[in-house]
Amino acid sequence: MPPSFACLIWPVENPAATCQARNMGDALAAAHPGSPAIRLPGLHLFDLAGSTDRTSRILILRNSAGAPCGAIYGTLFRRRPGVQAALSEIPPPDTDLICRTAGRCLITDYWGSYVLCLKTPDQACVVTDPTSALPCFHISQGGVDCLVSHLEHGPPDMRGALHLNRRFLTRLLLYDKIQTGESGFVEVREIGGGQRLALARSPGTSRASADCLWDPREMARTALHLPDAEACQVLRATVREVVLSWASCFERIVMDLSGGLDSSIVTSCLAGRDPAGSLSVVHHHIQSGDAPERRYAEATCQHLGLDLVPVPITPVRDLPPLEAHPASARPWRHFLGIGFSDLLPPALTGKGRVFFTGQGGDHLFLMTRSALGLADYLRTGPRSDLLQETVNTARLSDQSVWAVLRDTLPYLLGKTPPSAMARGLQRHLQRSGQPGRAVAPWLKGLPDWTLDPAGLPPGKFDQVSTLLHLFQVRDPLAQPGARHVVHPLISQPLIELCLRLPVWQLCLGGINRGLARAAFSGAIPDRVRLRTTKGEATQYFVEQLAANRDRLREALAAGHLVRSGLVPAEIMADHLAERSADALDSGRSLLLCYVIEAWLRSTARTSQ
Repeated sequence: MPPSFACLIWPVENPAATCQARNMGDALAAAHPGSPAIRLPGLHLFDLAGSTDRTSRILILRNSAGAPCGAIYGTLFRRRPGVQAALSEIPPPDTDLICRTAGRCLITDYWGSYVLCLKTPDQACVVTDPTSALPCFHISQGGVDCLVSHLEHGPPDMRGALHLNRRFLTRLLLYDKIQTGESGFVEVREIGGGQRLALARSPGTSRASADCLWDPREMARTALHLPDAEACQVLRATVREVVLSWASCFERIVMDLSGGLDSSIVTSCLAGRDPAGSLSVVHHHIQSGDAPERRYAEATCQHLGLDLVPVPITPVRDLPPLEAHPASARPWRHFLGIGFSDLLPPALTGKGRVFFTGQGGDHLFLMTRSALGLADYLRTGPRSDLLQETVNTARLSDQSVWAVLRDTLPYLLGKTPPSAMARGLQRHLQRSGQPGRAVAPWLKGLPDWTLDPAGLPPGKFDQVSTLLHLFQVRDPLAQPGARHVVHPLISQPLIELCLRLPVWQLCLGGINRGLARAAFSGAIPDRVRLRTTKGEATQYFVEQLAANRDRLREALAAGHLVRSGLVPAEIMADHLAERSADALDSGRSLLLCYVIEAWLRSTARTSQ
């Protein structure tokens, strides 16, 4: 089961808040009997997923005087060279530093997947890791600040006082990759990656306020200019270190090998891991009209001397039942994947199995066709290999040299680099028939680093401004029997290294992810390493929609979305019409509507 926590923080000087916290804590303990927990003055923390193989999820913090200061939930590593073991304790001097910096030193001196809950006589705050690997939602009720990774695991009576956030749901229907801190409820806000939420310390003080401790633009500004061979060595070593550091936390790992470059790189790092037999490799074999990826996964396993377990996925499988969406803080597209675990062989679903993926490589190793990197290159000053880099950029972007130079010139003359996040939203507005609608209101609440280059060159800002999409790759639904999935590439040391490496070097030789391809020469088969195409699931979605058309029509034609006015009946009817059901954009909208419809029904059930 994925990590899941709940934390209660309150001012002990407030009798009403203390009583409320006691009642909420008792309710949590009753709903999750046997769950590990700590109860400190003004702070209760519950591990609602139990323990994992060798990783302690709760680290109690005690200062040099022996006084409890709070706790860290999750998996924490020190920022040191080499493969690291997850920490099982924090020495008092380190706790003192955490308190003095109000958690900031976690961002600079540690990494991992964690949430810090700090409570001292002088301060109360919550800090999330920069990758946002653990969801962290904040609700304030009765003077108690409640932090939960999964609202469905929170105090049972909490939802009764919550109200639907119609603005958020409307935006979600348009573009579900926007993360502004809002949730499906007005009263519930998500703390973003690398943020610190300062909480009220005593009765009568101001309420919570958030600030950003991690800004990827700061790393990107301190660029590394290394020879290509040295950059390859550094990248390969860092990838290996983060993968094996995560692997050290678990005894039995199942690698989800898609057959692509990124998952093959992770598999190669895991292949020599001891003890032998602790690694299993599966491939989800999509049986649709799309080109099969299985042959690439088999090539990687053959190269590494591993066995591959294919898991057939057929598009005619039913969508998850509407009532299966948990009562979470917001609708999650991941709901559509519920039931995939049931397709796995029983030997791979036992307790203690943790799944690894290659997610993250597209953003970090840089899967792109953009020509903006040439502007970054030119801003570094005169270079003897300018002609070659111009040719490389033309190759990468599939444009002529003249077109590349034409597009680059405005940025050399001071043009502000565009935000990939804003461009993506504008495209969705155009597709939805609202091309003239102002984009700015929809972007309100996004981190500054997604919208403002703050002096970054255009190619690097293009990479930075899409990182928010990367941080959506996590396990937002915690259901009984759900898989615990780790995405080792989405680790702070690797993210920060890739932010510091220039765009043109990441795309070495004018090839997307070119540096990563060069770095892992020999570690994975050239058939996979040199392949520049990616697998698609377009036909899978088309066939899935066709197989589930009746189910979609029954669920959506007169469901909660239509009755609440979130989607007008005539627009829903147009989406459901057979003439549009096969169109990919319309089909994806239908699947998203199905997810939100399921979530609305779960909300209606649990709020009664």
